[in-house]
Parts: sequence; C-alpha cells; structure tokens
Amino acid sequence: MFIRIARQRRGDKEYKSLQIAESFRDAEKGGAPRTRVLAHLGTLESLGEPQIEKLIAGLQRAIGKEVSEEAIGELLSAKDFGHVYAVCETWNRLGLSEVLNRLGLAGEATFPAADLIRLMVVNRVCDPCSKLALLDWLDGVHFPGYEEARPSYHHLLRAMDRLIAIKEQAEPAIAKRFLSLFDQQVDLVFYDITSTYFEGDRSIAEEDIRRYGYSRDHRFDRRQVTIGMVMTRDGIPLCHHVFPGNTLDKTTVAEVVRDLKNRFHLSQVIFVGDRGMLSDENLETILDEELGFIVAHPLRRSNVAAEVVEGLWRKFDRTKEEEQFLDDVRTSLRFVLAYSPEIAREVKKERARRLRRADLFIKECLHRLENPSSRGRKPTPQGSYDRIRDFLRDHNLLSFYEVDLRNDEVIVAADKKSRAWEDKIDGMLLLETTDLKSKPEDVVRRYKELAEIERGWRALKSSLMLRPVYHWTEDRIKAHIYLCVLALQIERLMRNRLQSVSVRKAIDRLRRIKAGEIQVNGVKTRTLTRTTEEQQNLFKFLEVPTPRMARVETL
Repeated sequence: MFIRIARQRRGDKEYKSLQIAESFRDAEKGGAPRTRVLAHLGTLESLGEPQIEKLIAGLQRAIGKEVSEEAIGELLSAKDFGHVYAVCETWNRLGLSEVLNRLGLAGEATFPAADLIRLMVVNRVCDPCSKLALLDWLDGVHFPGYEEARPSYHHLLRAMDRLIAIKEQAEPAIAKRFLSLFDQQVDLVFYDITSTYFEGDRSIAEEDIRRYGYSRDHRFDRRQVTIGMVMTRDGIPLCHHVFPGNTLDKTTVAEVVRDLKNRFHLSQVIFVGDRGMLSDENLETILDEELGFIVAHPLRRSNVAAEVVEGLWRKFDRTKEEEQFLDDVRTSLRFVLAYSPEIAREVKKERARRLRRADLFIKECLHRLENPSSRGRKPTPQGSYDRIRDFLRDHNLLSFYEVDLRNDEVIVAADKKSRAWEDKIDGMLLLETTDLKSKPEDVVRRYKELAEIERGWRALKSSLMLRPVYHWTEDRIKAHIYLCVLALQIERLMRNRLQSVSVRKAIDRLRRIKAGEIQVNGVKTRTLTRTTEEQQNLFKFLEVPTPRMARVETL
C-alpha cells in the first residue's frame, strides 16, 4: 500500500489527485503486476499543506506513534536575505572584488579587505547605517561568510583605509566594468557639486578639510566638505572629488577636466554643467583640453543673453503649443534658444500670484504707516522701508519693484523694464555649446539630462545616507564618501535595469525572502522561503538568477 499522486490534464491545466493505492498481481492476466486505487483523498489544491500534514499525523497515531513537534519540524531561524543576495550578486557579476584585489587592495593584509568593502557597500544599498551598527545589522540578515564569525570594527576601518589608498586607480577600472554593460562610448559627461555637513567639531585641525562654506543643505552653522561628481548620461558615476568645505564651485572645474583627460583618456567628450560653475576661464580650460561643452546661460543680467534673445525671440510662433528651438551659430560657438509655451504659462501664472501677494503686503505696510494703530509701536518710514525690502528680498521679488525712501516717504513702484524682460523670457532656456552639428532640440535634450545627476545627489543623501558622517580624519571621511559613491553606482545600475520599479521598492520586496534553518528529527537543514512571481520578475530584471540554497553559501 502506498500514496499515489495521479495527474490529469484538462486543456492547459494539470490537476494532481492524492490517492491510496496498492499493487497486486492479476491472475487473469497471467500474474502481471497491477495497481488499484483503494481511496481517493482529493486534489492537492483542495487539500492544502495543513490538511495533508493532519492526515500524516492521523496515520501515525493509528499505529500508536505520537507525532512530536520535532518530527513535524522546528523553525530555528529566519533572516532577511533576498535583498542582500540581489545586491551581492550584482557586485559579484561586475567582478568588483577582483578589480580591487588586482589593484592591490588586499596587499599583505591578513583579513579579506575586498569582502569587507563589498559588505559595507551592500549594507549601504540595503539598510545604510554606521560601521558599528553594521555589526548588529548582520544579526538580522543572512550574509554568507558572516553567519558564524563577525568581522571586527577595526578591520572595517582598515579596509576603508586601503580603499582610499587605491582610489585613483580604482575609479577608472570600476567605471570600465559599468560602462561595458551599456556597450557605448562615453560622449557626454555631467558635472555638479554638492556639500555634506558635520555634526560637532570633534578633532578639528588647523588645516582640516571640514570648513565653513556655502551649504546646499542650508546649514551654514556647520562645517562641511564639498563633493564634485562626474556622471554619464545613464546616471552612472564615473568619478568624484572631495574638496575643502569652503571651495567655490567654479574653482573645481579645471582639476576635474584635467583628471578626466588623464585618468579616463576620454576624447570627443562634451562637458555639461551650469553657467555658475563654468566660468569663461573654465570654458577656456575645457577647450584647451580638446573637450566640448554645453552650458546654460543665465537670462538675467547678461549682455550675451540679451543679445541672443533680442535677435531670436520674435521668430518663435506663439500660436503653436509644442516646444520650439532656434539657434545662433558663431565662429566656433553656438547658442541654442528653446521656448516652451506650457512652461511659459506656468511661470507667468506663478509670478502673477507672487506679485499679488507682495502687492498686498506692501499695501498693508503703507496703510499702517499712514494710519498707525493706537496699540503697539508706531511704524516709522525707515522701519516700513526696511520691512518691505526684506520681504521682497526674501521672496526673490526685489528686481520687480523700485523701492525708495525720500523725505521720510516710502515710495514703491513696479519696475516696468524688469517685468517686461521677464514676460519676454518666460519659458525660455539659453544654451551655449561647441557642438555645431547636432540639431538644436538634441542639444537641449542633452543638457536636460543633467537632471540625472540631481537624482543621484538625492539618492546619495536620502536612501544611501551619505550623512551623518561618523568619521573625523580626512582619509576616513573620503573613504566613507567613496563607499557611498560605490553604492550609488550599484543603485544606479539596478535602477536602469528595474525601469518602472524603484530600487527602494525592489529592496523591500526582496527583503521578504528569508533564509532559515529547520530541524526535523534532530537534523538541521538550511532553506529559503518560496519566491513569489513578483520577486522572480525582479531578479529577472536585475539579471540575477533566482536564489537556490545550493549556491547561496558561495556568494
């Protein structure tokens, strides 16, 4: 007697039935072996796993054998695993540990430095935390190689020291691994600057890299470092530079351009940035290095912008709704002017709203000056003048008004020239470029791809938690930033592959795959929870095989 699973197909579906059967010899057929069904227990789908387990337990009790919890099985542990596996496999398939080791990361170290760098990068993508907290994080995840023995905090720091020592050689080698996946030549690079501040003044030295400067986080009360990053049009960071916190944006460009030329051997590359960073001197440096550029021109307080706009703006067809492009080709440079009717309407509407609010504020201030209340301090002409100017300055509206104080009289009038110019340039974008061949719309599209680096900064500061920085020596600060940039490279690659699914959502979904240990009859077995169809699709998008327990420990 035995349990038999009978299969029956109906169309595209297969049904499995559970039966109790026995074998016998049919005398009428010359003693040939045959099988007969003694009982039909139902389909596997209708019975379900719990009901089948009850049947097993009932049969064992029928022969007087009690079923212990140990016989059924005991779950000893279950740790988050799927997200760690996905990021680890992405790192491994890029061969980044081999790159680091080839460049001398390990040296004569007695600890696996490349494995520790991978560990810190995976943590940064999955659940960013401090290096000390990372040791506790390992208690809640299944990370092969660290189940029994934890790395020491001291070794994590030493691995960081070794990483920053080979940064100059590592960045081009690692970038090459990423770029090979896109099978295209780098012909466009984007450069931008950000800053990250520090809490406290621990171990501040006289020549410390942490200094007060212009804060993009609006924390002018904190010391900071300045970070410049170069990205490809696919959003993959090529390299980064760390400068003292008081470094001006435009003073970094020459060093970055020469570095791109020397370390990455890029030729015929167009450098994309904002005009505030790319000064005339920097543009000359780019040209001297035989690189091209696309740079946005400010439309206000610029004689060049005024000349180009005055020459082209009448040629736009204001009756059309689609975006329009015109250009003005000079000897070796070209200006491209784009106009979007939709953006023009939105800008005009928003400016009108802000001006109405300012007019009400000004009217209220002048009314209180002329009709002082019996309560409170009496307003003065100087105080009202200062209050109006401060409001307009804080709301970036000072250029729209003429505000004066004459003979104790506050005079406020609309600046008609400024407002007429704003009406003219609404919805416009002015670019300067060395690209004389591409269509104007292609030049504009290339410049707008600069927004990709802004998304990279947001990911670096939010999901990858560049800040807070818990290190205080210059090399450790730079090593921490490099770890975050490595994590950003992995995150950006995952983002490109996932397409419509965010990396954060994918990490959360894959985190639900657990690696556990089950004990049955005293025998311990490692296992993984079953993957859902959604999780399998995520692995497929990431170009990572669905995890199987047999290969998990080889990560």
